[in-house]
Amino acid sequence: NLPRNGGSLLVGDQGAILSGTWSGSPRIIPEKKMRDYKLPRATIPRSLGHRRDWINACKGGPPASSNFEYGARLTEIVLLGVVSLRTGTTLHWDGYNMKATNAPQVESVIHGHFRKGWEI
Repeated sequence: NLPRNGGSLLVGDQGAILSGTWSGSPRIIPEKKMRDYKLPRATIPRSLGHRRDWINACKGGPPASSNFEYGARLTEIVLLGVVSLRTGTTLHWDGYNMKATNAPQVESVIHGHFRKGWEI
C-alpha cells in the first residue's frame, strides 16, 4: 500500500524501497527481503533531533550533523541539478568561482537579473 500522505518509491533491479513522508518507515519490497534484512552496525553518531543538535553546537558541543557548511554544499548541488534540467545542459561546475565552466549561457539562471534598486 502506498503512503496516504506522500512518500518515495525507489525501484531497482532487485526490488524496491517504499517510504513515507520525510523518509519515514522505509520498507523493502518484496516483503521477504524486508524480513531477511539485518540492520548494519551503527557507525554514525545518532542525532537527538535537528533542534537539539543545533542548540548543542551553539553551546560549544560538536558541530551539528547538518551544519551550514554541509547544508550549503548540498543545496548548491541540488540547485545545479535544477539548472541543468531547466537548460538541458550538462554542467561542469567551478564551485570556488560559482560558475559553469562549459556553459556561459546558464549564467543568467545562476546569478539572475535584478531590477534597479534591488541589486545585490
